[in-house]
Amino acid sequence: MERAYRTRAGYCAGMSEENVEATRRSIEAYRRGDYAGATAHLASDVVWAVGQERPAHGPAAVQEMWERWDGDWDDLETVIEEIIDAGDAVIMGVSYRGRGRASGVEVNDRVYEVHTFRDGRCIRKVDFRERADALEAAGLSE
Repeated sequence: MERAYRTRAGYCAGMSEENVEATRRSIEAYRRGDYAGATAHLASDVVWAVGQERPAHGPAAVQEMWERWDGDWDDLETVIEEIIDAGDAVIMGVSYRGRGRASGVEVNDRVYEVHTFRDGRCIRKVDFRERADALEAAGLSE
């Protein structure tokens, strides 16, 4: 598993690094099936928007979404390929691979997630198909 970690030039250490670490820990907890650990950094009013369905509102709804996905997929693999520190936002390039439990259809997808933070908690996560769009949403450019 190759991971690249970049930080936005000019940002000082502190909260932004904590946001990166919180995001990384969340994904790693999710991969282990530790939903409590995965939702620990989410704000109570978090909005979790993924491209293929309606946004989930609140940590419990995010967890329900994850549990449903884990029930629908066999061999679902989540690989963090890139993390970019953008201050109050964290951009993650993530690959998802899996096979539908009922359909047998294989999926190999990559998205760019933008996790936005307030007071050390994730308040919004939005998926983008293109890296440039995620960078722009976080206030960065290529």
